[in-house]
Amino acid sequence: MTIAASLATGASLAFLGLVTLDARAQYYLGGQAGWTGLPYETDTIDHGVGAIPVDFSTGYNVGVRGGYRFGPWRFEEEYSYRHNNVAQYDDEASTGVDGARHTQSILTNVIYDFDVGWPITPHFGVGIGAMNVSDRLSVSATRVFLSDSGWQFGYQAIAGLRYDLDALVSLDLDYRYLATTESMFRIPNTNLHYRTGDNTNNFVASMTYHFAPSPPADPLANPMSLSP
Repeated sequence: MTIAASLATGASLAFLGLVTLDARAQYYLGGQAGWTGLPYETDTIDHGVGAIPVDFSTGYNVGVRGGYRFGPWRFEEEYSYRHNNVAQYDDEASTGVDGARHTQSILTNVIYDFDVGWPITPHFGVGIGAMNVSDRLSVSATRVFLSDSGWQFGYQAIAGLRYDLDALVSLDLDYRYLATTESMFRIPNTNLHYRTGDNTNNFVASMTYHFAPSPPADPLANPMSLSP
């Protein structure tokens, strides 16, 4: 197991232990989807005849998350998937690179909701875990094909707005900056490698269902609890 995967497992175990501390916490489940951009990401592949830049176009993200809310705090586990195609080149210097990048992440998030007295509530948060970066690229001019993936340490910063439709259903609109440590990928059938990171801007819309919290125990319901 890689270090990144071990960190994700440890964070998940810590989360599971945390949710047992208060049986009256309001548990929730949610689904999410949105837009993903890689504006700061350009791979440079040196395959023996020179460097080839690879720019990625905007793409999409989908995911699920579950956790619990205790007062203004939210503690959750999140799985998300992102897809970005290689940007198309229109000039004569086209490198002829085609393909896509796929990423999956498993993160533990901590989010704080600010009660400002408005129907719409702002929130901020952070997350850490593991992220799998997978490239499937081809360079037609040189017949070089790249296909590799790897798990890395992942982290994200969260800022957004929440609107409660009612006591059980909420809508969120978030900006999430999600990034990883640097990956080294192998070029198949060669001894060559290339390095890349994954720094993404994500706009995410989500709907969350909150389960009603368990009511506190009533000591009058158990006569034995009244005995000295």
